[in-house]
Amino acid sequence: MTIPDSIQALLVLWPTLPQSVGREWPRLYWRLLDLLRQFEQAADEEERASISLRLLDLLRGLPIGKEALRRVRRGDLRCTTRGRLYFPDAREGAALMVADKVASDAVLNAQLETILHPPTVTRYTDIYAPARVAVRERFPIIVGLTRTPSDGQDVPVIQAQLNQLIRVVLTPRGPELLSEPARTLRVEGGAGEPVVFYLRAVSAGAQSVLIDFYSQSYLLTSVTHSLVAEEAGVSLPPGKLPAQGIRLGDFRAPFPDLVLRVCTRDNRLTYTLHYANTEERVIEGERLRADPEQYRYQIIGEIENLSKGLDVDGLPLTDAPGETFTPERFFRQLEKVGQRLYAELFNEAMRREYRERIRNRVTTLEIISDEPWIPWELVKPYDNGIDDDFFCLQYDLSRWVSGGAAPVAEIGVKSLACIVPGDSGLAEAQAEREFLQSLAGRLGLTDRTPPSARRERVEALLEGDEPVSLWHLACHGNYDANAPNNSPLELEQGRLLRPNDLVGRAQTRLSNDRPLVFLNACRVGQGGLSLAGLGGWAAALVGRCRVGALIAPLWKVGDRAARRFAQAFYQAAQQPGMTLAAAVRQARQKTQDAYPTDPTYLAYSLYAHPNGRLVWG
Repeated sequence: MTIPDSIQALLVLWPTLPQSVGREWPRLYWRLLDLLRQFEQAADEEERASISLRLLDLLRGLPIGKEALRRVRRGDLRCTTRGRLYFPDAREGAALMVADKVASDAVLNAQLETILHPPTVTRYTDIYAPARVAVRERFPIIVGLTRTPSDGQDVPVIQAQLNQLIRVVLTPRGPELLSEPARTLRVEGGAGEPVVFYLRAVSAGAQSVLIDFYSQSYLLTSVTHSLVAEEAGVSLPPGKLPAQGIRLGDFRAPFPDLVLRVCTRDNRLTYTLHYANTEERVIEGERLRADPEQYRYQIIGEIENLSKGLDVDGLPLTDAPGETFTPERFFRQLEKVGQRLYAELFNEAMRREYRERIRNRVTTLEIISDEPWIPWELVKPYDNGIDDDFFCLQYDLSRWVSGGAAPVAEIGVKSLACIVPGDSGLAEAQAEREFLQSLAGRLGLTDRTPPSARRERVEALLEGDEPVSLWHLACHGNYDANAPNNSPLELEQGRLLRPNDLVGRAQTRLSNDRPLVFLNACRVGQGGLSLAGLGGWAAALVGRCRVGALIAPLWKVGDRAARRFAQAFYQAAQQPGMTLAAAVRQARQKTQDAYPTDPTYLAYSLYAHPNGRLVWG
């Protein structure tokens, strides 16, 4: 296949585009990738010519795009013996290496194939760790990669290139680490050498170790291993952990400007900051002043009290009886909550990091944490002359829960199901269902919405054989004080659907489909810490069921504003190249414009890769 000049210029510029394009790269990446896919699949030369003209328009808007095109047309494009495309420096002239040659169509097609279909091999995690150890005795954790998981295991695969380096980072929560926290594995054709970490329990009790797998700075997957340390115990030999992995498909979403990895150890936050193309930086935070779950409940309760004109103690915030609590006063109080979060969660080292490296430099922010209780969206920096907006309004922001598969780069939306109880009394929720079903018809999606939101119908769909790539639930939901890690959604006739119901066939169905789940309900974006890990919907859907993305509110949201947010999100997500985090941010702005006195636009959390996207149809 003959490669046109526009694609030749794009191929030689491709490795440098993320840095030269800057904050616009994620959206441009998806637009370029779509056009390259269309070019590859075009039926004839006329269609390919039309696509190359569209690529030409984008190319002319790129830094040095016009110059690259001019040099291609002048015949300057060269290829090294290893297949790297480049333009020779003017000083080299005729002194080019004899081995280098003009890039042929075969070389150019191979370069395009590498972008669209990188060569991969399949690997699985292979981890051995003891379940019980003796206090003060050294014990190993052995980490490797294997070509075959244990018999009967249904796990996602790691697809990687041969000789690719995968960095393993171990974070103990309880035990003392006796070796370096990071080791490197190489993806080899045969059985590769594992790496060994040594640890020692310094006290008795239940403890855990977090094991992260990175490719460059991309988090591939996380595994949490729980163990028990005993004073007079005998250490068990390392046992094999269930295989885990991530699907690194043919495409990866562009790396965020910053990935903030947050770990909790002994009620203390540890921040690991991954900037694009740099080594990570580790900053130890201060010990928190309150129990993590109580801290979260206080913040959410305070926000809901504010919406009623009450302070944290439930007393009126107005100074005189009958005085009106204005929206302006409400948002001033909410800003104070965000400023307090910044002061309490960011110690001086993190505040300096924000001032010097994050502020006005970062656009896309991903927070990966093992805690579900901090409302990161509401952090509002205020310090030394800085008075910035809430994180969720400043950044294309997303979160992820550690301990399982990484978020997906693309969610192909071919089918949807909208669950709206007919007896909920939520008039706007009915409008949401009509909007989603209209969207399905317009985009040619399969509508798997059940005739009613009765529990048995919803469960049948969750456990069925038909895939659903977008779940939208608009219903009542609430925090259950008696079971904080299992708070329900309310279906028709008052029947409840809880996070603990997502097991067995339902868990397998969601894990296989990796859909977008949009829980447009009350208080369903919360989670709590439980003995087995993270509780709540976020942990169940993201951690256990491995959905591709989740959107859910942190507190009770207004019916009308919730509908506006949902519609604005889906409309934004259809724009060419639109990323998930940018679509959520745009939906916040649209909802704020429509309902400026309603804090619903601040309530939503996005669990996803911030530069991931939806592909419709």
